Amino acid sequence: MIVPSNVEDHSYREFERAGWERAAPSYGGSFEAITSLFAKQLLDAVGAGPGIKLLDVACGSGYMAAMAAESGAQVEAVDFSPNMVDAATTRYPALSFRVADAEALPFADHTFDAVAIGFGVHHFPFPLRALAESRRVLRTGGRLGFTVWAPIDEHLIQKVVIDAVRAAGNPAAALPTPPAGDVCEIETCLRLLRDSGFVLPRPRAERLAAPAPIESARQLIQLMTDGTVRMSSVIRSLPQDKRAFLTMAVERSIERYREGEVFKVPAAAILAVGAKA
Repeated sequence: MIVPSNVEDHSYREFERAGWERAAPSYGGSFEAITSLFAKQLLDAVGAGPGIKLLDVACGSGYMAAMAAESGAQVEAVDFSPNMVDAATTRYPALSFRVADAEALPFADHTFDAVAIGFGVHHFPFPLRALAESRRVLRTGGRLGFTVWAPIDEHLIQKVVIDAVRAAGNPAAALPTPPAGDVCEIETCLRLLRDSGFVLPRPRAERLAAPAPIESARQLIQLMTDGTVRMSSVIRSLPQDKRAFLTMAVERSIERYREGEVFKVPAAAILAVGAKA
């Protein structure tokens, strides 16, 4: 359920901000390996390419902004975490990154041809506000696209870890939920697009899937501990003396996905796209 955006919840925003400040130095070498699996499909959906002025919102470590620039797009990128912006700027010094909240973008109306939000919307306290703000900076006919994770029963790379945390001693383990509600269903994504003004042409949303190559259970747990916020909070809820059990439980779960020396664990996302009338 998406609740009205006139409610404030600073605690969730600060939980997210503090988490990404912590994760920023290690994100590029950890969870980026999972989110980047879906970046090209998102950029293709918004038409990134030569002559397109594109805004990357919640840009993280900057890899998608770099991909867009390589396609010929003129790119601006923002993230609300100063540490993330520092990491992205260090990694891609030729690109423009700045600190900004998705609900208060530092750009004039009608500036961009495309806005891409890779795995940011489900972290926003109030996604309607953020999408409406992205619509403001889009030119007429401009496209917005975003990706979010699919329901956990489909997004198995996350499910195997949460199930293992529950088995290891935290039976109530669940992802923290934003104050406006979670965003992991196609209908919810479509409603967000419609309610924020993306009505023509008809908004669309589709499921995406990709095998995520993982070297070991320990690596999977570490990349989620180091490179996420909500999943990291679930893992960190376990006492240290339960971590060995956690690793063994994940090992058992991912064994079915073994292909030679790696495990190709299914990751699933939703891609939603709309245009500004």
